[in-house]
Amino acid sequence: MAFTIQDFQDLLELLRRHPEWRERLWELLASEEFLRLPAEVKAFREEFRTFRDQTFEEFRQETERRFRQVEEQIAALVEFQRRHYEEFIAHRQEFLAYRAETDRRFAELAEAQRRHYEEFVAYRAETDRRFAELAEAQRRLTERVEQLAEAQRRTEEQVAELVETVRRLTERVDRIEGRLRGDEVEKEYRTLPRRYRHLIRDPHILSPEERGALLEALEAQGAITPEEADSLEVADIIVRGRQREGEGEAYLVVEVSATIDTNDVKRAAERAEALQKALPQAEVRAVVAGPEMHGLAARAARTRGVWWLRDGRPFAPHEIPESML
Repeated sequence: MAFTIQDFQDLLELLRRHPEWRERLWELLASEEFLRLPAEVKAFREEFRTFRDQTFEEFRQETERRFRQVEEQIAALVEFQRRHYEEFIAHRQEFLAYRAETDRRFAELAEAQRRHYEEFVAYRAETDRRFAELAEAQRRLTERVEQLAEAQRRTEEQVAELVETVRRLTERVDRIEGRLRGDEVEKEYRTLPRRYRHLIRDPHILSPEERGALLEALEAQGAITPEEADSLEVADIIVRGRQREGEGEAYLVVEVSATIDTNDVKRAAERAEALQKALPQAEVRAVVAGPEMHGLAARAARTRGVWWLRDGRPFAPHEIPESML
């Protein structure tokens, strides 16, 4: 016969009515460890109660011990405070006397400070007055220095103008002297045919008319260009003669200067080349004449084959003194 729900409900009702049956049923259903659990829980409660009572007693004793220590420390602190107060009372009179003496000395110091401040104010006023006087004197001195500086500037400008005037006059005098000296040297070489006797035989200085006729003839023949004719026309001197070695014609194209420079050498060489081209059968030499020669001019003369005539003494290009180089 199967066990139904109704049977289970009936069983529960019987167990409610008979508690002893429930204990018996519990013994049958529970394991041995589970049955021992209530006894073990009861034993644990007893052990915990004993431990709690013991621990609380130890805590209470430790708390009482610490309270006693605190009471002892408070008593010591009270005793220390009492002694300190007694010492304070004992020294209070001394402190009051020291304070009174200090107040008196501070009052004296304040009075001295006040007097010093008054002296300082008076000194500062005097100093400001003296500085004002000094500033005014400095201002007047500055104005005077500026006036002197302006006067000095005007003087320097006047001196500079005077120096410039002297310089221009000196340059003008030098040019005049150089021109006069050059004119004298050129006059010497233009009027003294014998100066050229060591370069050609029977030297003859062409007059302006003779030079013009020669150049017109060469230009008409197409031997020279008009520009070359113009350049030869303004040459300082042209000398005609005979060759030193032979019977052919010889010409000298001469540039004269008191101090020969590279321009004199260049003009003499170019004009001699133009005349040589026009007169291929003749011997034409480029010559510079004068008492002095610049070093660069000497180098150019040696390079371009220009002779140097100095006081009637001729120097071939390769014979120009090395000191001139």
